[in-house]
Amino acid sequence: METTDLFSGKADAYRKARPGYPKALFPFLREQEIFPEGGSIADVGSGTGIFSKQLLQNGYRVYGVEPNEDMREKAEMLLSSCPGFFSVKGTAENTLLPNTSVDGVTAAQAFHWFSPDAFRRECLRILKPGGNVLLLWNHRVEQAPLVRENAEICRRHCPSFTGFSGGNRGSSHVVSLFFGKNLHSSIFQNDLTFTWEGFLNRNLSSSYAPKEGEETFLPFVEDLKKLFDRYASGGTLCMPNVTAIYWGNLE
Repeated sequence: METTDLFSGKADAYRKARPGYPKALFPFLREQEIFPEGGSIADVGSGTGIFSKQLLQNGYRVYGVEPNEDMREKAEMLLSSCPGFFSVKGTAENTLLPNTSVDGVTAAQAFHWFSPDAFRRECLRILKPGGNVLLLWNHRVEQAPLVRENAEICRRHCPSFTGFSGGNRGSSHVVSLFFGKNLHSSIFQNDLTFTWEGFLNRNLSSSYAPKEGEETFLPFVEDLKKLFDRYASGGTLCMPNVTAIYWGNLE
């Protein structure tokens, strides 16, 4: 299966349960002058538009580049009425955007699916001189007991599970090679609160999760419910989480 097809049929769960990024991130982007105020951003692998929406709310113009039909349609439903949003059926390696057409490129929870070298070349093609690339991930705090037990359930029921965030976790080696000498990074606390429905959808939205009707689907859901009940208080649980960002100029 092509990586662009891995999330087909998961767009509803993804839209409902995938978290956004901390409010503190955007003042930081402005303080560091990572993108110009009101600039045009190619949000590559934009999915259902979670980060695109936050970029729009902070005054940027956004080209949401997403190859998966289900995900892109959800983003269009959510954002097509927003001034400054443009949906593009492109890939990380071929965005279909014109040369030197954007002030910045972002990839939220997506870079680990890309071909890094081809994506780097595409960024250099579409960025205006001096433009920055921002990569970001929401990462569960792996040493937390809840997260460790969640991973064990995934290993038990999801044959393609290699670790959260595709097992890549924004590997420092891959990210370092991508940016070269101009790499900068920072981490923001971003703990997540879930109801049972949200916790279930967060797990079902993953590329490796079984789909309804598959043999492992019900056992997966049952084990997740037991985990939720052990950790929940007052109908919600807190998932320890951080947002890691990496940015720089590729030239």
